[in-house]
Amino acid sequence: MVGLPPEPLSNRPLRLSEIKYSIYGGLKFSRVLSAGWSFQPSLGVIARDIQRLGLEIENFEEPLHMAAAYMGESFKKNFEEGGRPERWEPLAQYTEQVRGNSGPILIRSGNLLRTITSFSIWHFNETSMSIQQLPSFVWYGVIHQQGYGSLMDIARKELGPLAGERDLKVRALQLLMGQRPASRHTKIAIPQREFVLFQTEDIEAIQEIFIDWMEGLADEVGRSWNRL
Repeated sequence: MVGLPPEPLSNRPLRLSEIKYSIYGGLKFSRVLSAGWSFQPSLGVIARDIQRLGLEIENFEEPLHMAAAYMGESFKKNFEEGGRPERWEPLAQYTEQVRGNSGPILIRSGNLLRTITSFSIWHFNETSMSIQQLPSFVWYGVIHQQGYGSLMDIARKELGPLAGERDLKVRALQLLMGQRPASRHTKIAIPQREFVLFQTEDIEAIQEIFIDWMEGLADEVGRSWNRL
């Protein structure tokens, strides 16, 4: 006896496990989000993994926007707690003296925190969202996100090999954000203080955002599904 051909996916109820499988396989995260002088958070949806469910999806704008709003709150918590999952390295003693307050690290004017938690910082296309760069007035955020072993090296890279020692030191001092070399030979190190990154719970939460959205989409187009 010849068995019946498998029922087309589009003609049978979806299973929640199929929705979850597509989401777990389709969302791609870069846990620590930095590349050169720009941030590149990669949250990409592999469309073919979701389209195989038989749903017609034009774009992922709605869940991507919800994910960006969620991540804004996660970034804010990083600032409030002074680093997650591990605490940032404390400020140098001289830096604390210059700041004149004992407020949280990286929160002085509040410009960096307001910028990185703003929805407008995100760039969207049909299948991904990213933070491509920071505005010039919070350029120092990139230095803290990545960390640098020598600001003189940064100054030399910016000004070129023909720059004089005095110009290099002036530019390095502009980058110090309150730190000061003990001598002309001292290399100033800024430790890495990552504030733009996906926590483990963020990945789980964003997956749930997409799963809920997929369930709602199936209901909206009249596609039945069950929680198996």
